[in-house]
Amino acid sequence: MRILDRYVARQLIPVWIWCLLVFIFLTCLIDLFGRLDEILRYQIPARQIAQYYLSFIPIVFVKACPIALLFSAAFITTRLARHQEFLAMNASGTSLLRASVPFLFVGWMASVCVFAVNEYLVPRASIVYERIRQESFQRSSTAHIVENAAIMDGFNRLYHARQVDVKAGELRDLTILEQDWHNRPTKSLYAQRAVYTPHGWLLLYGTIYRVGPEGSLRGIPEHFVERLITYPVKPRTFAEPESKPETMRYGQLRLMIVRLKQTGMKDVRRYAVELGSKITLPMLNLVVALIGFAGSTQPQLRGNLKGLGVSLGLGIAYYVFVAVCQAITKGFPIPIVLGLWAPHAAAVWWAVKQLQITR
Repeated sequence: MRILDRYVARQLIPVWIWCLLVFIFLTCLIDLFGRLDEILRYQIPARQIAQYYLSFIPIVFVKACPIALLFSAAFITTRLARHQEFLAMNASGTSLLRASVPFLFVGWMASVCVFAVNEYLVPRASIVYERIRQESFQRSSTAHIVENAAIMDGFNRLYHARQVDVKAGELRDLTILEQDWHNRPTKSLYAQRAVYTPHGWLLLYGTIYRVGPEGSLRGIPEHFVERLITYPVKPRTFAEPESKPETMRYGQLRLMIVRLKQTGMKDVRRYAVELGSKITLPMLNLVVALIGFAGSTQPQLRGNLKGLGVSLGLGIAYYVFVAVCQAITKGFPIPIVLGLWAPHAAAVWWAVKQLQITR
């Protein structure tokens, strides 16, 4: 990096870290005041509260990092413009597009941090957070119906149910894929209904398929009306946080998608979108850094609070646009790559175009 790049980065990084710490502290404080009534009513121990918020911090970090970087990038850009430093850069032959390099560097660094935290800390933290929230803070409001739940057991079996009624102990459209320890399918089972009993799972109206070494069917499918089988899972297991794609690491979720496809399930869009978002989510930091810089360097807005406000407004609009596109991609049959990457590409195109035409 050039001396000028290091000069700008040294100003941006402390402000970004400070904003991030403030946002995390305020989010935890607001959540604490919102749950104070439940804490007193259920007499939740201080140790459990501390564990809850320690697990909450990585989740907040991933979500607050882009907002903190947007605010800090817009603030530093406004301050540089107020002191006529962009005019000096332009006089020395440095274009605005080149001046954005330190902002992109810090955005890239933030993206790497968010990816690492989201991959290694958030899955485990989310499990602890959800368990404490359900068991301690929402004792009377735990959901009993779970849609499209998929879990693995310790014997390398994959279970997928279209609907789980935790209270009744009943599954709808249950598919079970059994595999060896080399992840090669050996048997697939489908049942229209599965009812949990003290003696095991009572499977109703289903079919058993046996699979050969190369994935081809072996023998004739076995149809049954009733079948009592013991599995090491219970209805409550399907509602555990571990079964949610948000709490899985990238490799775990990708393997889950492969195994779901092996069961014959074609609608894995929800899991595929979550898998793609684990890559695009960190990209928010890189893009908002560019938006914060481009929005505050417009000639009519330089050096005043209007530039700061415009940058924040554009960044928040981009943030909302990404969330809307992700929700639409989950619910409608549009290409997943298009739905996840289009808002980022559009935001980068706009920012680069603004920097190229601005003098």
